[in-house]
Amino acid sequence: MKDKVRLAFVGIGWWSNMLAQATLSNPKIEIAACFARSENKRKDFIKNFGGVEKISYEEILADESIDAIILTTPNSLHASQAVSAAKAKKHVYVEKPMALSVAECQMMIAAAKDSNVILMVGQNSRRMERYRKAKELIDKGMVGKIVLAEANSSGNLGLRLTPEIWRYYRKESPGGPLTTYTVHQTDNLHYLVGPIKKVTAFTAKLGGPAETEDVAAATVQFECGALGTIGGTFITPDRNYMQVHGTEGVILIDEDGGSVSYQKKGTENMVKYPTEDVDKQRLDSLKEEMNEFATSILENKEPETNGEVGLQAVAVIEAIHQSAESGKIVNIEDLFQRRFHK
Repeated sequence: MKDKVRLAFVGIGWWSNMLAQATLSNPKIEIAACFARSENKRKDFIKNFGGVEKISYEEILADESIDAIILTTPNSLHASQAVSAAKAKKHVYVEKPMALSVAECQMMIAAAKDSNVILMVGQNSRRMERYRKAKELIDKGMVGKIVLAEANSSGNLGLRLTPEIWRYYRKESPGGPLTTYTVHQTDNLHYLVGPIKKVTAFTAKLGGPAETEDVAAATVQFECGALGTIGGTFITPDRNYMQVHGTEGVILIDEDGGSVSYQKKGTENMVKYPTEDVDKQRLDSLKEEMNEFATSILENKEPETNGEVGLQAVAVIEAIHQSAESGKIVNIEDLFQRRFHK
């Protein structure tokens, strides 16, 4: 039985380097190779993290010594690259969003199942200490019956986009902040509150230089009956928070300081729980993620953020975009009724 997983990193940039950094002290992982179109990026990656450079994705797929692939490529490539990897008997970790549509996600899940390989999605936000603590409080019944959840994830990335950057285009980032920021919050809402049933939404182009939209806002209904709001921008200062309202209390999860606070019914003030700072929480979440990916491969078990989890997050993003375009309420279940072609 193998005791180490040999990884290849495909699509090299800031985030791939963060993931690679998170593997360096893990005895279950060896960085075997990397590929990016830029030779300079390949050279720098090898210098910092080891492995060998490959000059094409096909060369990665053909290397039988590589067990798994880390995909941090543009969003539109996720589905085709993940399916190709699965067919080559490579396990796949794909960065969020898993893909750009429910149909693409279903195709990826089917390919992984057919080849008996692990498919894991990089929804790391739920793994951060503040969300784990919120989950613990909710599971203990400290908020009672959840009736409302509010989430916002915003930043000014859209102000820095130029035509040379793939997120500039609607093809890669439909809805602007949806695939970069909001997809984390849709997963967090699913994790803390449950599946979303219906969506009505708007998106707008209000000021950034990019082709894609700048602002998105949605109202949602959860399967449990609770209501929620989801918002995000590409053109305002960084802000990331979630608030969960229940019959017994309220939880505020705030990126400012990486905090989680709780207010009990009948009290006037929130009580803040001690947590690590945001950067430490992020790095710990990535270490946990990479360790679980390796463990899932070595022990042949499903990871927490498997293909089905990634699919749920993408379904809400697709529903927001579809509702904004049509002006209609979108039922999530309707998106799952479509069939993809193998």
